[in-house]
Amino acid sequence: MSDGVTGEFVFSFGAVLPLVALAVSAFLGAYVFGLNPRGPANRSVLLVMLAFVMWDVGEAIQRSFAPGTSTETLFFWARFTWVAIVLVPATLYQLAITYPAGSGRFRRRWLLAAIYAPFVGWAYLVAGTNWIIDRPSTNPFGPDAHVAPTFGYFAIVFSAWMFSAVALFVRSYWQMRSTPSRRMLGIVLGGLLLGTLPAAVTEVAWPLLTQSPTRLGLGSLYTLVWSIFIAYAVVRYRYLVIEPVIETRAMRAPRHRLESGLNYLVLENGRGAAMGAFREIVSKTPGLCVTGLAPSHVSARFGLERTPILWITTATSEGRTVRPNALDFELVHTVVKFLRENPGTAVLLDDLDYLATVAGFDAVARFLKRVLNQASASRGTVIVAAGQGTFTAEQLAVLRGSVDRVLDIEEAPSPAATGAADHVLMTITAQDAPVALPLVGARRGILLTTEHPSKARLRYGDRFDIVWVTDRPEAGLACVRPKALDAEGRRAIANYASSHGQADIVLVGLEQLALYVDTRAWLPFIKDSLDIAGLHECRFFLTAAPEAIRPREFAMLSRRFDTPLSAAALKSSLPSEPTTTAAESRIPYRGPSA
Repeated sequence: MSDGVTGEFVFSFGAVLPLVALAVSAFLGAYVFGLNPRGPANRSVLLVMLAFVMWDVGEAIQRSFAPGTSTETLFFWARFTWVAIVLVPATLYQLAITYPAGSGRFRRRWLLAAIYAPFVGWAYLVAGTNWIIDRPSTNPFGPDAHVAPTFGYFAIVFSAWMFSAVALFVRSYWQMRSTPSRRMLGIVLGGLLLGTLPAAVTEVAWPLLTQSPTRLGLGSLYTLVWSIFIAYAVVRYRYLVIEPVIETRAMRAPRHRLESGLNYLVLENGRGAAMGAFREIVSKTPGLCVTGLAPSHVSARFGLERTPILWITTATSEGRTVRPNALDFELVHTVVKFLRENPGTAVLLDDLDYLATVAGFDAVARFLKRVLNQASASRGTVIVAAGQGTFTAEQLAVLRGSVDRVLDIEEAPSPAATGAADHVLMTITAQDAPVALPLVGARRGILLTTEHPSKARLRYGDRFDIVWVTDRPEAGLACVRPKALDAEGRRAIANYASSHGQADIVLVGLEQLALYVDTRAWLPFIKDSLDIAGLHECRFFLTAAPEAIRPREFAMLSRRFDTPLSAAALKSSLPSEPTTTAAESRIPYRGPSA
């Protein structure tokens, strides 16, 4: 056996745990970083995982040395392991100030230096002196380091440093304990506490409590726990990188010249005015469009060719997408971060009525207030788009009080030609659907109905695969329970669309479905169906009798199809007269029979 930093390796049971933890930490660190290499939280997670990997590498190598390995070799790798251990608090500090969201002061260079300065000191004490560890030793799992007589004094200071980082996560959790973000922070905090509290006993205090010459050696178990919890939280509650760009083509005929630096509420029957005003602004300054419409449709309709579009959807997690139920974290922090890092820019907030249905109006009002405050601080412009009749009078009063100016637009939408990719809302009863569907282009696909399949087959023929929406499923029939629309109904449509591209997806009789579930269930289902259809180049057709649905609910439904007509306006339309607002929407209306 030679001296220096060499030695023979043998299989050791004690090395198995750090090798497993090493594989998990390395994979999760690379995976989280790969999701968003420019994200501050993702970079911080990578550094935490790097510290864990170094810790696990050191322990795995130490425990794999054959008996008789030189003291110099064992002590070298013991010091390497302990340097990795003292790196962990610094990386946790950096993660704590970037996740869930860091404020502007955390981007100052001196702060990063202040975070890692203590690590440099600790690394010197470990690697350059014998004040913390002084020679090799062993624990129940294999070789380790013998603690010095002065270890106890340093252990107290180190513990305070470590738990002050954890305290930052506790503080963040306490501040957000009344918001949906508490779950996300609870995951991070839970993982840290499951790791740090036992680690404080077995890895720091153990020599002091038991008069043992070394720590217990369970460090790899704690790195494994930390890795899983932290990586899951960052992946599950992620940040999005939004690049500020300007549209290259200016608007040909600007109509709504809004003053920069103010916040506007635009009330209209469709989306044209708000989108048009936003399009005018982003031809001169960068902007961010937040909407429930698919980005491809927004780009085609409103000319947003370069402007980043944040899509509110659960149909996919690819690209710039946010989940509607992550309002208090993903959405608010992404928008606030964009405004804070890009002063003087513009943001369009669309589909707040849908967010209010999913997350509650109070949550939407708080979200809006935070965004508007940041816009004011950053000299940004925010356009809040809301449909006529989609909010109650009390809710509308809250929205009006949050902005600087209100634009109440009463003009009728301009008609536009329909196309082959239109999604169609038909304001007719279910009895008229068999005749109406061929007239609007529905030829073949999947059809969901509350009508028994035996009768539906007679009415629609063999053109459609029938899915029965019922609370009493029958064997041998394709059924979806109304209470499980978000799971069974969504899965049925997604599976069919993925295997039958460019097919027709039809839901007949929304008023019948509404007998089983309320708006909080059927509106997200309709939204998901539209998004899934758009992803697979399918067409979505829906029939609904406006007389059977409350006006406010019908106004929200119509807006999913970008229809700027309220239920009352639809009732006053001429029979069979098409009303359109964009190339993707068409709403034939047939009045009640005499």
